Amino acid sequence: MKKTFLLASLFLILIVILVLKQGATPSWTHYQKEYFIEQISKLQVQLRTVNDEKKKEQLQLEITNYQNRQPEIIDLILPNGKVERCKTCHIGIEEISNSHPSNTLGCAVCHGGNPLSLDETTAHTQMYGGSHPGSLDAASLSCGGIGANGEACHAGNQERANNEVDLVKTSLMSTKAGELSVVRRMFGLDKTKDVPGLTKGEVAFYYPNPLQGRPNEKRFKQDCLSQCHQSGGNIPLPTNYPQSATAQSQEQSSAKGQIQGNGCETCHILTNSTHTYIGDDTTIKADNLNHGMIHRLTTQIPYTQCNQCHNQGNHDALKMSFTIRPDMAKVVRDWQTGDATWTDRLSDYYLPSEIFAKCEVSLDCIDCHTRQDVMGDDQLHTSQNDTVHLQCLDCHGTKEKLPLTKKIENPQDLAFEEQITNPQFPALHIGDQILMTAQGEELPFLRHNEGNWIQSSRVTGKSFKIPLAYGSKCQQNANEQGADSCHKCHDRSALHY
Repeated sequence: MKKTFLLASLFLILIVILVLKQGATPSWTHYQKEYFIEQISKLQVQLRTVNDEKKKEQLQLEITNYQNRQPEIIDLILPNGKVERCKTCHIGIEEISNSHPSNTLGCAVCHGGNPLSLDETTAHTQMYGGSHPGSLDAASLSCGGIGANGEACHAGNQERANNEVDLVKTSLMSTKAGELSVVRRMFGLDKTKDVPGLTKGEVAFYYPNPLQGRPNEKRFKQDCLSQCHQSGGNIPLPTNYPQSATAQSQEQSSAKGQIQGNGCETCHILTNSTHTYIGDDTTIKADNLNHGMIHRLTTQIPYTQCNQCHNQGNHDALKMSFTIRPDMAKVVRDWQTGDATWTDRLSDYYLPSEIFAKCEVSLDCIDCHTRQDVMGDDQLHTSQNDTVHLQCLDCHGTKEKLPLTKKIENPQDLAFEEQITNPQFPALHIGDQILMTAQGEELPFLRHNEGNWIQSSRVTGKSFKIPLAYGSKCQQNANEQGADSCHKCHDRSALHY
């Protein structure tokens, strides 16, 4: 009996010692040690592939520095005197963007939370949108907040175009008003495309009684209105979703429903096909779903990012069902390996049997759709046709008129903002001529230069000479500028098989 009691006592003492030891070793030290080990491993891989002796010495010195480095609290002192310690844990996290430097803005201005705390629970309390500050229900506090310098970010500015947080809440992708309008008219609830009672900034999921208590109302809300850019919405995934994630992460995904769309991040944080993180922040595990590839904002948004929501399959509004496109397996493979040829882009860009012109495949979505098309224009549109600002004549002109241009004369012109956010932006100078839409929106990636009309890709920087309808044999009707009209002649769908 005494022996049993003694063993039990020793076991209890051992547990207490382990608990105390664990408590004395804060979790941030483990994250930093993991980061050091990962960096050493990467440098050793580089070392084995280098022949230059000076480069070898440099790499070996970096390896030695990481081997000798000890965990320490990292204080980030901002210009306003505030101190943040987020990088004590998130030591390897990437800079979010060149225009949002952490040593100037910090982390809390976007993420919220308690940046002085080194305890995970306390530090993450009251974070904007949890780990997704771009979610539309939190974007007014994060993206639309006040910077460390006291200036407004993406809301509250005198220039309306700079209030993206306010505008995006009226966009069709956010409100889904178009989807609501079409279905309500189909069921005979509305005679016009206007949705009665839907107000600016109100997402369609919260619209009261979209089908007025009909049996399929719940399914319509869950399967249609909850997807994509709305906060908490889901991005449709193919049935043959890549199985590279672990069983644990698949269970997490299943528990949450699907991969979530998180407002601003859905476009501006690029993802891979498994929606997992591949960066250097050791606090974000590789099997943790619902993350971008790295902690990095971009305005170079390729069509593959748009295809997370668009061109995934077909919705049947009557049956409230969604059918994945039959060639999705190839599309996912191309997403992982990168499109090798124009034919790949042709087959992956659009659903099979869709009709489109060559330029719609050579370019990416953001090369045609304007800022107001995507981000909204402060108007509550209820149809896609009303939402799209760009017409074919804006780039190609008509048989009678050349495209509309604007001469850059003001160094404060909104067009210059692209130089800050997009490294592919061709240098813009006072006196340059950029194209304008018929509705007065600037197209700074499209230029008129010495008789040539040139478009630069916002994703790759590649330039394209724009063919003009003016002076050509084009038989277009100036009053019919929809894509369907142009597709009557410019139809490349025959190759889309």
